[in-house]
Amino acid sequence: MYYRSLLVLILQLAFTNAAPFPGTVVERQEDLRPCYDYVVVGGGTSGLVVADRLSEDPNKSVLVIEAGILIPDDQEEEVLIPGLIGSTGLKYDWAIRTQKIPGLNNNTFYVPSAKVVGGGTAINGMFFDRGSKRDYDNWEKLGNKGWNWEGLEPYFKKSETYHPPDPELGIEYDPATHGSSGPVQVSYPPFMYPQLKTVIRAMKSFGISIPRDGGNGEAIGAFWVPNSLDPKTETRSYAKTAYYALSAPRKNYHLITQHQVTKILIDNKIATGVIFSSNASSPPHQVLAKSEVILAAGALHTPKLLQLSGIGPKALLQSHNIPVIHDLPGVGSNFQDHPVLSLPYNVTLPPSINPSKLTLNTTYRAEMLALYHKNHTGPFTLSAGNTASFLPLPLIAPETYKSLLTSARESQPYLPPATHPDVLTGFNKQKQILLDAIATHDTAVDEFLVGAGLIPTIALQKPLSRGYVKISSSSPWDAPIVQHNTLSHPLDLSMFLASIDYAKRFMNSPGMAEFHPISTLDTQDLEAWVRNNTAPSFAHPSCTCPMMKRELGGVVDAELRVYGVERLRIVDASVFPIVPSTHLSSSVYAVAEKAAEIIKVA
Repeated sequence: MYYRSLLVLILQLAFTNAAPFPGTVVERQEDLRPCYDYVVVGGGTSGLVVADRLSEDPNKSVLVIEAGILIPDDQEEEVLIPGLIGSTGLKYDWAIRTQKIPGLNNNTFYVPSAKVVGGGTAINGMFFDRGSKRDYDNWEKLGNKGWNWEGLEPYFKKSETYHPPDPELGIEYDPATHGSSGPVQVSYPPFMYPQLKTVIRAMKSFGISIPRDGGNGEAIGAFWVPNSLDPKTETRSYAKTAYYALSAPRKNYHLITQHQVTKILIDNKIATGVIFSSNASSPPHQVLAKSEVILAAGALHTPKLLQLSGIGPKALLQSHNIPVIHDLPGVGSNFQDHPVLSLPYNVTLPPSINPSKLTLNTTYRAEMLALYHKNHTGPFTLSAGNTASFLPLPLIAPETYKSLLTSARESQPYLPPATHPDVLTGFNKQKQILLDAIATHDTAVDEFLVGAGLIPTIALQKPLSRGYVKISSSSPWDAPIVQHNTLSHPLDLSMFLASIDYAKRFMNSPGMAEFHPISTLDTQDLEAWVRNNTAPSFAHPSCTCPMMKRELGGVVDAELRVYGVERLRIVDASVFPIVPSTHLSSSVYAVAEKAAEIIKVA
């Protein structure tokens, strides 16, 4: 079988090398070449980065297969205008619902998962921050040499062109940590609600540190966050406008959209290509990869595709009558995200600076949108915001954090039933690393957001709860089973409760007095309220194919190679072993940049 497949590959390569290769978006699968050097599964953030870097070599052919659409330039306004964030709804999303989550009163939720060229960077909140040094150093502690802050900072810089803030904004920054020639345009919106400066001052008065620049690895405290925003046009800068714009003219680059990869072709434990189709009723098509198959389908679909292809937990595959190519228990395990909730408050804001005016006053909204179209100014240059604070547990719970961590060290793992021993071993290793980090002032457990509307929001950054993603059937057209298991570990609830108490004390502090904040939170049964009002995702699904040792439940090694199968790598957020305390887009860019360099020199 292997030699027959190899002969077919050689014949197809001969045909391929003789055929013309105009770089283009390919409309029909029949018009693709039979073989490419690299086949990239997923045209989201990481897929476009890696495809762009690999296609810089004109002698290497690259195919990107994306299930979503390539948004036409003349229909892109709702994506490009920062102030229209969220207006696309589920148009560019897989619209997958979770299972009932026991820790959240058996509620179910949509899991944000982009289905569009450009991926999550097309529809996210445009925050472009980074985690702290320790966030990434912890990855290396799990056995991944070179995957630390020092090893990733060059790739953060490589991905961006950083535009310093206007001096009038009064924002400090560290030029040494930012890039000046990368594809993603990073800047600060020209419009700022004045109450945000008051909030930052109030946080400083309350004892929250204000680092010079949260992007230099010192992402602890309150700081101004740049956006993925092109200052020339005040529009979203995302993977399509940044990386795909560079790749599209190349004659060695193909992109096919609205086609879903349904299986990885594997011969003698070597990935040789993929099967894909436009829908369940369309005939499947095959394309071969001369060098590698590269998975960039995201934290939900990368593990799903591996499992459908026979790579994953043996018992799961057998339950769906899928031939086991390689028993890899960690595929789909270790699922992490940032659960989030907002606290109900009444505040007093003058109408002129109240952001709700944009949604409640249609005349004002139309005027401000017209102002944006006229000269790219005003509140529509602002997306989800550009301030944040990332707080350590010793700060928010100085009297109780030690006892909380002691209890967590002695507790059971609270993992899903029938967790494989390798996955359990890996979790215990993570738990040790996490609890050591959480005990310090250099790891954030609480993203504390107080935006222009002054409604405090808390996103838990270092959950110990672990969920999973697994196939629901042997059909690639069925959505995966997604279970966050949010708040299954008691420490997560304790950290939420401590964060809520800290937020209430801050809102009652003198620095916030001018806004007359009044909490409407019913505290009679706060735990029940938290379980009923928490969402499991801050649009940061990750960690389902973790980069760890095989015996720790890992799926890829430090070269991002899938264990047990040659010529197969993963380059998306599923390889994060522990979710960093930050919004994820800049970390995904950096990991993909590093991945591309690894692949180039392989």
